[in-house]
Amino acid sequence: MRINEVYEHTPLQSCPVEESCPPAGCNKVATQCVDIAAPLTLNPTAVMGTPTVTCQGSPCVTCATDCCGGSCTLTFKQQLCVSVPIRYGVTMASGEPSIECARECGCDC
Repeated sequence: MRINEVYEHTPLQSCPVEESCPPAGCNKVATQCVDIAAPLTLNPTAVMGTPTVTCQGSPCVTCATDCCGGSCTLTFKQQLCVSVPIRYGVTMASGEPSIECARECGCDC
């Protein structure tokens, strides 16, 4: 069998002919993928309240005499408990959204 004998019995498929566009226009659908960005800026907040202070135990006193014996230096140490209420949070600001054509061809929209 020759190659062209196979095709002699199978009709060739022609490209579909597009109908002419009517005077009022014709409807078509085109699809394009796009990338959309919506920027969002988050900023931390911290608001300090009024601290409370309480003494813990008794003070500790150390005494140091200078080398000439002319004076003494007393150092007082006291342990304190300091409590500071803090309210943490976040503020949010949205930026202007943007759009651009997708760089990929053939996306599945």
